[in-house]
Amino acid sequence: MNFNIPITNITFLMQKSISYDTYEFIGTEILPNIMLICFILGLIGFIGNIFTFLQPNLRWNNCCIYILCSSIVDIIYLSINTFPSYLQTIYLFKLPWNLSFNLCKLYYFLYSFLPQLSINLLLLSIIDRYACTCALTSWAHRLNKLKMVPRL
Repeated sequence: MNFNIPITNITFLMQKSISYDTYEFIGTEILPNIMLICFILGLIGFIGNIFTFLQPNLRWNNCCIYILCSSIVDIIYLSINTFPSYLQTIYLFKLPWNLSFNLCKLYYFLYSFLPQLSINLLLLSIIDRYACTCALTSWAHRLNKLKMVPRL
C-alpha cells in the first residue's frame, strides 16, 4: 500500500483560511440571533424557576430562596447585557450607558458584579445543603437554624 501524500495537498489544506465575508456574515447574522435565543431561553428558564420555587412547600426552604435569588440576578444580567446588545446590533439602538460616564461605570460594575453574585448565591445554596446533612450537634447544622434568609 502506498501511504505517500503529496506535499502540495498538505500545504494547501494548512493555508486555507476563512474569508472576511464569512466573518462579517457570522458577526452580523448569526451572533445576534444567538444572543436573542439565549435571552429567550433565559427568560423561559426564569419563569420556570419562579413557578417552581414559589410553590408553598418550597417557599420557606433556604436553598430554594438562594436559587430563586440567583435566577433573579441572572435575568437582570441578561436584561442589562444581552438584550440591549442585540438591539444595538440589529436596530442600531444607542445604548444609554455609552452616553454618560457614570452610567458607563455602573454598567461595567454590573457587568462584573452580577455574574459573581449569582455564583455566590449558588454557593450559599450548596453550603445550605451541606449543613442539612451534618450532625445535629455540629456547627454547620446551626446554619439552618437561622431564619434570616426568608426575610430577604
